[in-house]
Amino acid sequence: MKSCLVGVMLCGMASLLSALPVFALDAAVSEPAPAYGWLRDDSRQSAQVLAFLKDENQQTEQALKQQALLEQSLLAEWQARQASVADRPWQLAGSYNYRLSKGMLLQQHAKSGEVTTAADLSKRSLDSDYYQLGSWQVSPDHRYVAVTEDRRGDRNYRLTVIELSSGRAVATLSEYAATDLVWSADSQSLYFVENEGGTYRPYQVVRWSLPQARKVMLFREHNPAWLVSVYAATADQYVIIQSNNHDTSEQQLVDSNSGKRLATLRPRESGVEYYADVRHASLFLVSNRDGDFRLFRAALNEGDTANWQPLWQPEPNQHIKNWLLFPEHIVLEVTEKSNSRVIVLDYQGRSLFDTIITPAGGVAWLSGNSNRYGRSVMIRSMSLTQPPQWQALDLTRMRIATLTEDRYPGIDPAAYQTEQIEVRHGGVSVPVTLAYRTDRINEKSPVILYGYGAYGTPVRPYFMPQIISLLDRGVIYAIAHVRGGGYLGPQWYAQGKGHNKPHSFDDYLAVAQGIKAYRQGRDRPILALGGSAGGTLIAGALNRQPALFAGAVLQVPFVDVIATLSDPSLPLTRQEYAEWGDPRDPAQLAVMKTYSPNDNISPQAYPPMLVTAGLYDTQVPYWEPARWVMAIRDYSRSQGPYLLQTDLSGGHRQDARQAMRQQAREYAFLLRLAPAATQSP
Repeated sequence: MKSCLVGVMLCGMASLLSALPVFALDAAVSEPAPAYGWLRDDSRQSAQVLAFLKDENQQTEQALKQQALLEQSLLAEWQARQASVADRPWQLAGSYNYRLSKGMLLQQHAKSGEVTTAADLSKRSLDSDYYQLGSWQVSPDHRYVAVTEDRRGDRNYRLTVIELSSGRAVATLSEYAATDLVWSADSQSLYFVENEGGTYRPYQVVRWSLPQARKVMLFREHNPAWLVSVYAATADQYVIIQSNNHDTSEQQLVDSNSGKRLATLRPRESGVEYYADVRHASLFLVSNRDGDFRLFRAALNEGDTANWQPLWQPEPNQHIKNWLLFPEHIVLEVTEKSNSRVIVLDYQGRSLFDTIITPAGGVAWLSGNSNRYGRSVMIRSMSLTQPPQWQALDLTRMRIATLTEDRYPGIDPAAYQTEQIEVRHGGVSVPVTLAYRTDRINEKSPVILYGYGAYGTPVRPYFMPQIISLLDRGVIYAIAHVRGGGYLGPQWYAQGKGHNKPHSFDDYLAVAQGIKAYRQGRDRPILALGGSAGGTLIAGALNRQPALFAGAVLQVPFVDVIATLSDPSLPLTRQEYAEWGDPRDPAQLAVMKTYSPNDNISPQAYPPMLVTAGLYDTQVPYWEPARWVMAIRDYSRSQGPYLLQTDLSGGHRQDARQAMRQQAREYAFLLRLAPAATQSP
């Protein structure tokens, strides 16, 4: 279902519900029809289900044999482009600095600049079929590193503390941790979050005391619709515990060394969000207490919001995305439509610097900052065709300088064009970011159209060298920034969530139709691509206008919206009602019935599809994509193919070691469906 709280949407087709094979929708809680109900096995151990999934994988392998050479060609191109990738900025930590590079935790002496290897984390994945390093955090005394690792793809992380001097694992603290890690200022305690059994909800904060080797549950969130996180304040003597749902938050201030909960900063109130930090013996908060989000300052002992003093307020079309407390400056990352700005304030709220950091048609954000010690603001920027850069804003001179840029052999950014256009429909202008190779585009060039559209997540035009291989073959790569995403701010998100969910599908279909004529196009083939919530978007669009698309790849798609949200035993269901709707409410259920993909399949000619799933996926259970494929095969009036590929050792996220091979498979599948695309660059 969700992806780091992720999901998606559709519109229309309500008259077809009575013919659907998967669910009967005359009640709020749906029961699977016998034809597909057997596919669900919560244990992931049913011999019948595993045999079915393995057989489907074999059929998919057989069907895709014809594209093997194209897959190999793509992989060869990507492997030949061994990039000169700039290292991430050092994480400043007092007398030593740290960064992770190719699985090696490097340590730099802050004064001499000498670099040594603090720990080799690369070998920790060797004994696992699936592996994702979630997070790492070095203790302030530089003796230990805490790491979280997902070895099954279910987002339950193993938390291990490793002694840097010996490489010895001191303790394994949890097998079902989240990725939040905070060391106390005295290095004697580690704070982390554990997931709830069964639902995988981050629900309690645990404090581990190193001297006593003892764990104590510090806080537990009992409301099943709320999530818990923990983070370090900039002033290292404080830790902040956060509880939140979709539109409300509550935070507690904790003494870092003792673990004593000092105060609830503001009791939870529906619709009011606030996010706090501490520096210079003052509390700084970003909150929508008075409507739009703004920056406040308060005394540390002031829990009453009447005593919060407004410090800075954005313009009406601006929204605070990120903020950092540096020694002498407050740095804000503010979005303004599709652009990001950096605004620097002094601690009296006076503006000292303000500039747009987003390159044309690209994306930029604050990244890799160590604001507790740093004097420069690190900025990451790129576009679909411009490799990433690291830039630094010097807070003394108030100047931005480019530090490093990734370089890829054989890629000349000047050969490609990145643009942002708008597609209008129904009084709405939908932004579209696209890229193409200038000497390969023509009136028949196919379009791979990516979409997401949920949780207010802005799909930014990040650089991926793999996309260049598509452009070299005459493809236009486009991103539809539909409502429900956050590309144009909170209102854009609100217009595509809950009862407004169908707007996302309207936008995606309008973009697909409009882009056919882009640059004198003549009925360009449209190839749909989306994952998780984006898979919902694609599936919904295919139900409504299948003839508009030449093919589709749906990556772990959330397609059983009503059935999943009717089952509170499934992970994170209760947190999803605001995004998708609550099927217990008749009015909300009526809207959900118009777009839930598995509940709107009908007898019509669907285009070919490649659909992926993960056996241990807790965000989109594997049986959702499986039921979608089975129903499409039953109802489609076309031959497909409709292929299901299940990762039998992974979950929602692809194992990084296999990701490139899988991407080659998906791109090759789409390229073969576009006659105008060439099979070689």
